Amino acid sequence: MAPRRSVAGIILIALGALFLLGQYLRVGGEAVVALIGAAFLVAYALTRQYGFLVPGGIMTGLGIGIIYEDRVSAGGAPVLLGLAAGFILIYAVSALRGRMPGDWWPLIPGGILAAIGLMLASDATGALAVVERWWPLVLVLIGLYIVLRRPARPAS
Repeated sequence: MAPRRSVAGIILIALGALFLLGQYLRVGGEAVVALIGAAFLVAYALTRQYGFLVPGGIMTGLGIGIIYEDRVSAGGAPVLLGLAAGFILIYAVSALRGRMPGDWWPLIPGGILAAIGLMLASDATGALAVVERWWPLVLVLIGLYIVLRRPARPAS
């Protein structure tokens, strides 16, 4: 069987199995994003293609946040924290698979989303106002760090 056809078949099998599980657990439409993300993660596990890991991590984390938000109505914090967890999952899996050091990028959106989600969860409106005003400064500081840091010495 051609690799593309087998990956497509595996994704359909995973989606079907996950939708059946969703029916059994009485989870409705709020789980669709998580189910699709889980199918991408299954495809990544079977093929080790990074292109499946990124949407898998993001959609699974976001979907879990949506499911939790639907259950508790927590003002959006679970959605942001779930999305942050999805980005951090991408980094963690990359680190475990030895794809480092270039795959640190998910920590940036993951960290920002986690910080905002935690502030929403703690109802820290004063801190949120500070973040809303000064987040561009954080981008400037990160950019300066990247530009001004010394390049790593090649192994000799």
